[in-house]
Amino acid sequence: MRRAFQTLAALLASLTLGGCLSSGAALTQASTPALPPGALSLRPSLPKSGNAPLSGRAEQGALAAQYQALQFGAVGQAVPWSADGYRGEVVPTQLYRIGSQDCRGYTHVVTRGSATTRQVGTACRSGVDTWTPVG
Repeated sequence: MRRAFQTLAALLASLTLGGCLSSGAALTQASTPALPPGALSLRPSLPKSGNAPLSGRAEQGALAAQYQALQFGAVGQAVPWSADGYRGEVVPTQLYRIGSQDCRGYTHVVTRGSATTRQVGTACRSGVDTWTPVG
């Protein structure tokens, strides 16, 4: 009975490890973060890498980083991201108020290979957690 239990335990352990190793992706790729609902409004402000739009995963990473920088980032502190051969960072400026809206400038740099795109923009908070690009 004891030998049967040991065999069963070894079989279960090897199946579990085999499942992890066969997928490979789970060991080498970070999962794409879920986007906060307020991040989608920033889509029009994303820089393009050359003339090509970002891949889906890169766009999600860029949106998440831009939202994180605007909503929670410290002034001058880069929020990095990377996906599908793209990498970038968003650096927020000081929060300021225009009328009843909080606004913030940012610089978003996207790199793919040797091509780098730098975009400077401003977004204002509309509602509790939504940022809308202006200008």
